[in-house]
Amino acid sequence: MREILQVLALIFLFTSCEVINPDEPDPSFIYIEEFEIANQPGQGTNDHKISEIWAYADDQIVGVYDLPAKIPVLNKGNTNLSFFAGIKNNGLSLMRIKYPFFYGHEVDLNLTANSVDTIRPTFGYFEDLSIVQKDYDGNTPSMIPLNSNEGEISMISNTEDVFEGERCGYYRLLAGSTNLAFKEDQNLSLESGNTIFLEFNYSCNNIFNIGLISRENNTDVKNLAVIINPTTEGLQNPVWNKIYIDLGLIVKERVDAQYFEIYFEAIPDQSGKEIELYLDNLKLVQF
Repeated sequence: MREILQVLALIFLFTSCEVINPDEPDPSFIYIEEFEIANQPGQGTNDHKISEIWAYADDQIVGVYDLPAKIPVLNKGNTNLSFFAGIKNNGLSLMRIKYPFFYGHEVDLNLTANSVDTIRPTFGYFEDLSIVQKDYDGNTPSMIPLNSNEGEISMISNTEDVFEGERCGYYRLLAGSTNLAFKEDQNLSLESGNTIFLEFNYSCNNIFNIGLISRENNTDVKNLAVIINPTTEGLQNPVWNKIYIDLGLIVKERVDAQYFEIYFEAIPDQSGKEIELYLDNLKLVQF
């Protein structure tokens, strides 16, 4: 009798496990190897640093995927799929977000188990954005020294150094000098509570800071946004990177500011070091 009860208990245990953990349905798959950026005239460079794809099925999040991606979807039949471009906010891997200024890619598919559909999403800026851009292809730089810095400000047209276009910004601090600091000579009207990003291409052989100077009661206040790591060591051809910097929080906190200016600053990380900083495609974007 005891053995019969043990057998019945085992049967009940296994059947209970089947109820608690039923077989999951086989998914269908969406394969994305690459995507396109479709900027309109006046929206600046098509260069980007989109790092992942955010995928949705019938408005429910499926996941966030690096490319190339084979995305499993449990939905069956006619399904609305949408995909959005993701970035590392402020260049930080732990702060991944959908880039708020890019429209997504939407498609309706009839999904079946174990099928694989390949798509190539297209992303681009919304049309109703305020975009202030600087590509350095003009004749004179608009950056000016900040206080009594010891750096040189210029533009270069050497094709081996320029990221794209005809010129890029070049900022140099000679060995033995103490501080490279400059600002964009443009008063910016930024609205508190708005979503505001600065994106740009850069190369530097030293840590540098970027932030906003807020003009408050006839006094300039420096507000640090991000500390950016070098892309290269020593003095050599630039190694370019791109970053998206969220400036909205600073603007939200400086409610009494009359206007803002973008600033850059670098202090040598070792004694006697010469600093080289290259900039291109500065783009301030807001709704």
